[in-house]
Amino acid sequence: MSNLQELNRQWQKCWTDRSIFKQQEIDQIWQLIITAYTEPSRHYHNLNHIHHVLNIVEGFCDRLQNPTAVLFAVWFHDFVYEPQASDNEIQSAKFAAQVLTDMSQSIELVDRVQQLILATQGHQIDPDDFDLCVFLDADLAILGADPDQYQTYYRSIRREYSWVSDAAYQVGRIKVLESFLQRDRLYYTDTFFNELDSIARLNMQQEIAFLIDGNCTAD
Repeated sequence: MSNLQELNRQWQKCWTDRSIFKQQEIDQIWQLIITAYTEPSRHYHNLNHIHHVLNIVEGFCDRLQNPTAVLFAVWFHDFVYEPQASDNEIQSAKFAAQVLTDMSQSIELVDRVQQLILATQGHQIDPDDFDLCVFLDADLAILGADPDQYQTYYRSIRREYSWVSDAAYQVGRIKVLESFLQRDRLYYTDTFFNELDSIARLNMQQEIAFLIDGNCTAD
C-alpha cells in the first residue's frame, strides 16, 4: 500500500460514523488537502510530515480524551503554510473550523480542533492537557530522529526558506534552535521526553555547529 493510499485510509477513518451521507464532501476535502500539502514549495511541511505525525498519534488514541479532535488537528494544522506569512496557524485553524462546521460537526469538536492547531504557534501549553501534549510532541518528534533523517529535515526547512539570504537564515535559524534548547523539556509527555529529548538536543546542537561553519545554503 502506498503512502497516499494509507493516508486516504486514515482520512476516511476519521469520518467513520460522523458523516455517513456526505462521502462526496469528504472526498472533495481530501482533494483540497492533497493539493495543499503537495505544493511545490513544501519540502518538509507536506504529506510525509502529516503521515509521520498521524502514525505517532494513532499509537496514543486509546489514551486520548478526544482522539478525533487530535487527528483532525493533525490533518489541518499545516493546511496553510506560507513561510513569509506570520498567521499560518490562524488561517489553518479557520479553514479547519469552516470544513468541520460545513460537515455538521459539533461546536465542541470545532473549537477543540482550532485550539489544538493554534497551540502550534508557540508550542507552550498547559502540561495537564494530555491530548494537546501528545499532539505537539508528535509534531516535533522529527527533532529526535536519527541523524540522517534529521539532516534531511533541516535541509528541507532551509529549502522552504530559500528566499532568505544565507546570512539572515543563519541568524534566524540559530535563534529558533537556541530557543528550543533553553527549555527544561522539549517534550511534554514522559514517553517522548524519555525517548527523544536527549537525541533532539544533540541534533539541534549539531545543526547549530553546522550553521556556524557557514553551511546555510539552500540546495
